[in-house]
Amino acid sequence: MPSETNSVPQVSIILIRETAEQMSGSGCCGRVAGDPCLTGSRDAFQEVRRQQEAFGILHRAVVEFFAEQQQRGELTIVTVDPRNQPYLIPKLLKDVWRYRPGWGKGLCSTLQFFSLPAVIVNGRILSRRGRLLDPDALCHAVNEILTVSKAQSLRQEYS
Repeated sequence: MPSETNSVPQVSIILIRETAEQMSGSGCCGRVAGDPCLTGSRDAFQEVRRQQEAFGILHRAVVEFFAEQQQRGELTIVTVDPRNQPYLIPKLLKDVWRYRPGWGKGLCSTLQFFSLPAVIVNGRILSRRGRLLDPDALCHAVNEILTVSKAQSLRQEYS
């Protein structure tokens, strides 16, 4: 007989965002991005800002699409600042140990061989800078992992 609740979520999503602050010198008289003498007329942080906005869209899509699964405890989504290593390292190790994505994929995740922003699902790098999935593709991939995980869980309970 299957149990009603499962304490371990079937899917763990870690959204590791781009570093929030834009490192530059600034003071009371302005900042590098706004100084036309230093940057000309271009925005010095245009690329970083574009990536932050794209990741924000990805974050909203995942959180809204899987809201019901989160409430049922089937899926967890955490958003982590990459500078929060005291949380991130144990979380990555725990997910790799729990979901066992394979040696190579697990090693890449725990040693953080990915560029930011990145999405780690069940200890496996699913998306990273340069290979950032669009929101539809990411939700579809996570949904497939959730479906397979549910089927495996049911199979284990009935065997």
